[in-house]
Amino acid sequence: MGRIHRSRYTVDIPEVDLLTFVFRAKSASFRRKPQYIDAFRPERHYSLVEGEGFAMRIGLGLRQLGLKTDDKVSLFSSNNLFFPILFWGVIAADCVFTAVSPTATEADNLLQLEYQTRASDAKVLISSPDTVDKALKPAFAVGIPKSQVFVFCHLEDASEVSRSTTAQPWTSFWASEVEATSFQWKASTDPKYLNSEVIILNSSSVEITHANVVANPTQLVHYRKMSADIPEAYARKERLARSGERWLAPLPMYHAYGQIYYCVNAPLVGAKVYIIHRYSIRLLLLFVDIYWITLLTGVPTILVQMSKQPAEMHNPNSIEYALTGSAPLGQDTAKQTEQQYLSRGLVLRQGWGMTETTNSMSGFSPDDPHDASSIGYLNPNFLGKIMPVDGQSWAGNVPTGTEVGELWVSGKNVMKGYYKNPQATSEAIVMEDGIRWLKTGDIAYFNEAGRIFIVDRLKELIKVNGLQVSPAELEAAIVLHPGVADVAVVGVLMNDNECPRAFVVKKDEKITAKTVYELVENRFAKQKWLSGDVIFVDELPKTPSGKVIKRQLTNSAKETSKL
Repeated sequence: MGRIHRSRYTVDIPEVDLLTFVFRAKSASFRRKPQYIDAFRPERHYSLVEGEGFAMRIGLGLRQLGLKTDDKVSLFSSNNLFFPILFWGVIAADCVFTAVSPTATEADNLLQLEYQTRASDAKVLISSPDTVDKALKPAFAVGIPKSQVFVFCHLEDASEVSRSTTAQPWTSFWASEVEATSFQWKASTDPKYLNSEVIILNSSSVEITHANVVANPTQLVHYRKMSADIPEAYARKERLARSGERWLAPLPMYHAYGQIYYCVNAPLVGAKVYIIHRYSIRLLLLFVDIYWITLLTGVPTILVQMSKQPAEMHNPNSIEYALTGSAPLGQDTAKQTEQQYLSRGLVLRQGWGMTETTNSMSGFSPDDPHDASSIGYLNPNFLGKIMPVDGQSWAGNVPTGTEVGELWVSGKNVMKGYYKNPQATSEAIVMEDGIRWLKTGDIAYFNEAGRIFIVDRLKELIKVNGLQVSPAELEAAIVLHPGVADVAVVGVLMNDNECPRAFVVKKDEKITAKTVYELVENRFAKQKWLSGDVIFVDELPKTPSGKVIKRQLTNSAKETSKL
């Protein structure tokens, strides 16, 4: 059931392990050039050859600590110049890399650290200098001894760390340079091994294999290098040939988006990566100017902040390509960012993905016609289809005659499964007609050109008197009001029935709840009215990648209903 849509493009995906893929992507002479640079202290940098040497010392060192194949190493840190090296080193040890976000409140951080470390069965914990002492308690709670907890610091700071913290610097377990010369990662071209050997365990217990991490960057770089037969494309290629690729790394590398782009994609295209370990929007724009950055990778949160900055204070003319993902981007923000920061007719490209697809599933080439409402075309070699959802219709929200429903996708970058959770794996991944499909949970449709449009999230639908209501549909209508800056709609239980409740961030202080009620009631059927109330808030809770954390809104709604 469901027509199969095929990508417009095919690309040869190498049957090779990740480290061979990364460390042998460019010529030996190119790999000796500085590639990873501290944006705050550019004298601190390393080449891919140096990075490979460090990774071998880490890999052998982890083995000497007693770690075995498939053991987990957990990182609790924000961005660091040496993040890629640790990532590669864990994989060189034939172990599994897992990272925990350090960006929530302190109490939430430690609870999340304990939960994820326990869920992943991590044997070693590596934490940033400012969090390591507090991280010891969660580590002990899950059975990691102090001798297996290390501080993730700059190499030059290791001696100071030894004196100022209760844990040893991570360099203390590194093997020596001499020992590492005889150490080699497990190189392989065996498809069975590449498709089964897990190397990354993400925060939602998603298992990512060698084959997954090789496939997705291959798809992304294929898009990145495409160019149309038009003067603008030739001019862009000439400029990049002269200047080289220079990327800024504001995205957190504990997140799949930043991890794949900076640790894998960058070596493939030979991009210099300027790593930011302390983020602010003013620093980001300053570094774009100073280092003549050519690729802007962002998320909606960053782009909203950019749109509020005076563009005349910065020089963004070096940007050749701008990309956003991880969460939906409002069209107003996209247009404002383009007008303020992009030149020569460049537009902001929106992609789509999920942890279960390693990073991305769809996108645009640099010269594809612009459409801010779409998430682009299927990645090369990808399949997709639309499956109907029982009892639900989106008529009126999509073009007449369009097939709309849950989006299923298939490709080599679809995860192996959920760690130690076969039930969740079987619910998310199904075999149909010999094809392995991932059920994304997104409600979507394809247009005639093959572009994908997301309509809603299946799990976020609200059931009002047995009728399903789409939060995304209500949000899209409310946010168009000039007095609204942002909005999120969730279901709240009232009198044993779910009711839509809108959390609204004001752009104009004059807007009232009555205005929002009437806006919805004049446009939608009664079951979609905001019977759960309109609540004005200063801001919506969001992840660093810009996604609204609706569970926090739902929890606050539950607390309110108790009063």
